[in-house]
Amino acid sequence: MNLEALNKRYPDGIPEDLQKGVSLFRTLSKKQGVKSVRLMSNFGLDLERSLTDKTNIYKGVIIQVASNYKLSEEDRAWFHPELTKARSLYSGKFDNPAKLGNFNSSVGTYSTYSVDELGGQKLTHFTIVDTTVPLAATTVKHWLASRSDIKLAYADYKTNKVDGRTLQQASQNARDGMGQGEAVMTSEYVSLFKDANSYHFYNHAIKSAGESLVLQSALMGYSKVNQKGDVASDAMLGFMDINKLSSQHRDRVYNDCSWDSKSLINTQVMRLGELVKGEAYRMVSGVFSANDVAGLLDASTTLQLTPTRKNIPSGIECDEYTKRDIIPFALEEETVQKVLKDHWRKLISSKYIKGDKLLLPREIVEKTLV
Repeated sequence: MNLEALNKRYPDGIPEDLQKGVSLFRTLSKKQGVKSVRLMSNFGLDLERSLTDKTNIYKGVIIQVASNYKLSEEDRAWFHPELTKARSLYSGKFDNPAKLGNFNSSVGTYSTYSVDELGGQKLTHFTIVDTTVPLAATTVKHWLASRSDIKLAYADYKTNKVDGRTLQQASQNARDGMGQGEAVMTSEYVSLFKDANSYHFYNHAIKSAGESLVLQSALMGYSKVNQKGDVASDAMLGFMDINKLSSQHRDRVYNDCSWDSKSLINTQVMRLGELVKGEAYRMVSGVFSANDVAGLLDASTTLQLTPTRKNIPSGIECDEYTKRDIIPFALEEETVQKVLKDHWRKLISSKYIKGDKLLLPREIVEKTLV
């Protein structure tokens, strides 16, 4: 198993929260039919897909398998459901309707900055569309459930057509529908390739012929990298704490970014990133996937990403709970027991408490206390 890129990013040791994933892929590398496993610098758990699919799905890996390899449910960890995902660069500002994937997709206006030989400053605007097609996830699910041969999956992706287009072509067509004219460049980063004797699955990794667009973070934008070979598709890190940001930065989060939800939590927009060497495409304004996982996040992350009532910028619409500094959680017995342990007197209705007496209906006494 190749850990070179991951070790380079973490010279003091791979973080503990990634060790479980590293162990999983070390085991995978010994599976029959798997020829090689390479963990990229952006290796980690795909939080949103893992929460919604209820199984651990990783990103930032390149897997090489034999030509007779059969996919199965256990391959969900690496055969990412967003096959065909790519980002395309177009000239001009974004002004078309957005039809994005459900998770970690975006479209927006980005700017580059340059200075001419006389010291004149110039801003040039572009549109970058970063998404997949909904059909991809359904198709991948079918391949895994039916234990499809990898060569059949490749044919469905690259050759077989539905409504006159392959899955790969349908993805490009979806991006073109949001851009201006033809794409200046495209960087696929969840894709499948083949050589004479094997297949290579690129999961949030770019097979670069010379230039590629690498995501630094939603707020920072992209970097055009001049590099041949395998390139990590992003340089994102953990989450920012929305309540520790300056009011100016919170305004940028909620005014320059939009998503189709009243929730002020967006796990894509709220991620930190690292600078990537190359020509910078700064995000001016963007539309992002709703990333509707707020109710599935742990309490610590939820607090980190939810602004307090006083930190909601003026004029920003949100759900009624956030306006009142209330955080909803799934109604689960374990959560209820934890909260009641220290706060039962505050949470139990006053009609059940009188002085030092707990007034219980007979039915509850019979079922619980006897």
